[in-house]
Amino acid sequence: MNSQPDLNSGTVESTNQFTPSSRSLMTILGGCLFSILLLLFLFQNILDLPLIKQNGSTQQDDTHKVPPANVVSTRTQPEAPTFFLDRMVVATNRSDSKKNLRQINRAVIDYYKDRYRYPPHAMFKESVHPNHGWQTAILPFLGEAELYSKINLKMRWTHPVNYNLFQQQVPVYLNPLITEKVTPDGLALSHYVGNRLLLRDDFPRTYESISDGPQYTILAVERGNDFQAWGDPTSLEDPQQIIGPDKVSSFADGNQALMCDGSVRLISKDIDPAILKALSTPSSADSTGDF
Repeated sequence: MNSQPDLNSGTVESTNQFTPSSRSLMTILGGCLFSILLLLFLFQNILDLPLIKQNGSTQQDDTHKVPPANVVSTRTQPEAPTFFLDRMVVATNRSDSKKNLRQINRAVIDYYKDRYRYPPHAMFKESVHPNHGWQTAILPFLGEAELYSKINLKMRWTHPVNYNLFQQQVPVYLNPLITEKVTPDGLALSHYVGNRLLLRDDFPRTYESISDGPQYTILAVERGNDFQAWGDPTSLEDPQQIIGPDKVSSFADGNQALMCDGSVRLISKDIDPAILKALSTPSSADSTGDF
């Protein structure tokens, strides 16, 4: 007969005491570590944590980067007005857009006086992804110092702490002829785009470095379609990709461009591609012909 434990003695002899092996402990610890890493990965958007690239370097996640859907491409090529009143409206809109470009030029000049260089295409804060764009950088010089002061430059422009600020429309960035003013999710658009070949982060551009001549180099240009939010750091383009017979122009006959000398010129949608290339590059020594 099996012996029974002595219930009155206050002690019970254990015959099945569990003692985990080293392998079991390693398995448990490994499972815990995996669970922690999985939770960090799932909640990195909320915590705003950096990712680890395969080569071991850190990289900010691209969670808040504006998706392609936020490029507004609904505008079609405008037709030349035929009635007198319509022509007057278009002429007024063209004049107002020219004033916007001149205000942008004054802001760039003031930025230059403060920083001794043209605005970079984007501003980085310990990240391989740009946090903010050149149109954000010149806000204080456009009379938008209050808006600029509210932006957290250490966080990406679409981070929750900044997002609502970039839903505010900046009048200087809007061509009155164009009705599209916001992205599908409410971000305020800009109808002007910087020259990607001029505004660079890897090469601090100065006035003297524009060897082709400031009067023959595009700084910014009206956009006819594919509008991006004014806060988007990628809101730059090679003018050759904006102007042309197969492109949607801002006005029926072409796009107005701000040159580096402060002048505003109308560039025909039928311009010679070789001349447009010369106007787009700051130091290529290409001929601008009779422009």
